[in-house]
Formats: sequence, structure tokens, C-alpha cells
Amino acid sequence: MTTTTQDGGARHAATMTLRHLPRLWGRGRPKLGVVVGRYLVAGVVLLGLVLAIDPHDPERVAPPSATPWLYQRESLAIEGGGVLNGYSRGAVGMTAWLAKGSIERVRDVSRLNLLDFLVGAPTARRLGDWRADHGLALEWATRLAVLALALYGMLMRPSGRGWVLAILLVLSAVVLLTKPQTIVRLASGPSTGVPHLTAGVFTQLDPTERPGPRAGAGEPGDAGRDLAADYWKAFVANPLSRIQTGTAVLTDAEPERKGGVLDALRRNVGAVNAWAVGDRGAERAFIATTALLYVIPFAILSASLSMIASSAQAVLFLLTLAGLVTIPLGVDRRRRPAVFCYWALPLLGSAAVLAVATFAALLVMRVGAAVHATDEYLGVLLAGSLWPVVAFLALRRHLRRRRGAQTPAGATDETERIPA
Repeated sequence: MTTTTQDGGARHAATMTLRHLPRLWGRGRPKLGVVVGRYLVAGVVLLGLVLAIDPHDPERVAPPSATPWLYQRESLAIEGGGVLNGYSRGAVGMTAWLAKGSIERVRDVSRLNLLDFLVGAPTARRLGDWRADHGLALEWATRLAVLALALYGMLMRPSGRGWVLAILLVLSAVVLLTKPQTIVRLASGPSTGVPHLTAGVFTQLDPTERPGPRAGAGEPGDAGRDLAADYWKAFVANPLSRIQTGTAVLTDAEPERKGGVLDALRRNVGAVNAWAVGDRGAERAFIATTALLYVIPFAILSASLSMIASSAQAVLFLLTLAGLVTIPLGVDRRRRPAVFCYWALPLLGSAAVLAVATFAALLVMRVGAAVHATDEYLGVLLAGSLWPVVAFLALRRHLRRRRGAQTPAGATDETERIPA
């Protein structure tokens, strides 16, 4: 009987101990996807507010590359007068703008953190200057605060660990005030390292990647240089060459040499000169239209994915910076579930979202270039592009079927009863 009582008491004590252990994911707490989703939405709103309050020059978002990429060296020169040639110039310019925007957004994700560039680094510099002007007062205030908290903990002996938490928070504030630029740089490291590493992995997995060293290798964000070149050639250089010469002969030529090659072709081939001066206005307009239709879906997809990646970068930067507060909070086991729910797992989740969005954006660019390559192999319609025409015909057929399905059956019967 005594043994049973002792066993029951032991089981009861073990149950009480388990009940008092903190839950890593407490009841009523939202799921990880909900928390990460809310953080991403907040990141988009925060970036929008920052850009609205502090407008910036797009050219200074990132330092220029030592070796310009292909899209930065291209010159869009289309001769010819008239409405059709003017429309062709505008359509090609819009195509180039969309393609360039796609490349720039994907490239900037690997080069910098937008929130750090616009807010983090300037704030850290101002904080460093302010700390330099008030260094002595801050030093004595910190010493007095730590001494007071330590004496309180040793003399009063409180039951909780609030005084330990307060000391750790004071020390975190000291680290932030004494090394603000270093802290901000370390906090932004994961947000740029993850997409840079993802771009490198994509380059290794890309079967179309050309072997050998690349120009400008080693620069930030250079992992997708060849992919960006293929993307630009497919959506801009190829239709531009067909508008200027009627063929794709200038697609793979270096931008600096295209003018000389085009002049030589115009002197020796009369048909090329007719294209160059704008005699084929209708064909030019068709090529420019199909090129614009080509780039729109891929530009929208890549821009959307880049926006998600930028939001994940902002969230990852803020969560990493918040580690100065959340890690000391984890000392108190009552706060560990909240730290785990709202900081640790969302930190990993935002890094995963950043990696997936970066990889997907690069994949969209590769798929776009591959689709254009299949168009070149399958055939050319009026020296234009085949897939936009096929997509238009498929959409037209779908709309006709839908309209026919919505037609009332009685109307068809009445039509059949009318004598010829």
C-alpha cells in the first residue's frame, strides 16, 4: 500500500513538473506561416513608407559594377520616320525598360538590403556621431545602472530573474551604442548572404551555364551575369536585331561593335539597308509588339518575386537586429515560448522565403530565355515571334467557347425554327 502511494506521488510530482515546463509553442499562438506572412506584409508596408518618405535616386541604390553588364552597354538606335516606326521605337523602349527592371531587381537583392541602405546605415552613422559627443555621460550612466541592478539582485534577492534580464538588456544597449555600424553591418549580412548563396547554387545547377571565368567575377551579385545576358539577348537584343536587319545576326555581337557590323551589312546587302532605314514599318511594328508581349509576363513575375525577396530581406534584417533584445529575453523561461514563436522560427522562415523567392526569380528569367529559344527553333512568323501569336489564338478560342457556353439554349432553338 505504501509502495503504491509512493509511486502515485512520484507520478503526480512528474506530472506537475511537466505542466510547469514552458511550452515551445503555447496554446492560442498563431502558426508559423501566419506569423511569417504578417511579417512579410509589414515588411512591404515598411519599405513603401521608407521609399515614400525618403525618395531616392535608383542609380545610387547600389555601387556601380566595375565591369558593366550587357544590358548596361546596349544602345537602342532605331532609324526611320512615320507612325509605325515611331511606335516600334516606343515598344522596343518599353520592352528594354521592363527587361532592365527585371534584371536590376533580381540583381539588387544579391547586392544590398534596401532597408539597411536607406535607414540602417544612415541611422548607425548618426548614432555613432551622437555617442561620440556624449561618450562620457553614457559610460557613467551605464556603470551606475549595472551597479544598481547588481546590488538589487544581491541584497533584495528577488524571486524572479528580472534583474538579470535588465542587466543583459543594458549590456545589449551598450554594445549597440558603442558599435552601431558594426552591429548594423552584421545584421544585414544574412539578408544579402542568403540570396548571394542562392544565386551561386542556381548557377551551379543551371545546365546552360557556360564554363570558364566570367568578367567581373567576385563582385557582389555577379552570379547571374550570364543568365542576365541571355535574358537581355532573348527579349531585347534579338528583336532589336530583327528590326534593324530583318535577321538575328546582331544578337550575339558585342554592343560596342554592333554599329560597325550594321554599317557593313547596309553597304553590302540592300535588304538590310531597307530594314535599317525603316522601309519595313509594318513588319517592325509586329516584331516590336510581339517582343513587348513576350516580356510582360516574365517581367511581372520576376518583379513580384523580387518584391517578396526584398520584404523578406527587411524582415530578416530587423529580426537579426532584434536579437540584441530577444536573446536576453530568452533567459526567462516564461518568455521563451514567445521568443521561439515570434523571433526564432520567423527568423528561419524569412530566410527560407528569401532563398525560395530569389531562386524562383532566377528560374523565371531562365525559363523566359528558354521559351524564346524554342520560338527561334520552332519558326518565325513575319520575322516576329510565334509564342505570343499562339497564346493570342488560344485565348481567343477560350473566350469563344466561354461565350458559347453562356448563350441560353432557348435562343438557339428559336434560331433553328426560323425558316431560311
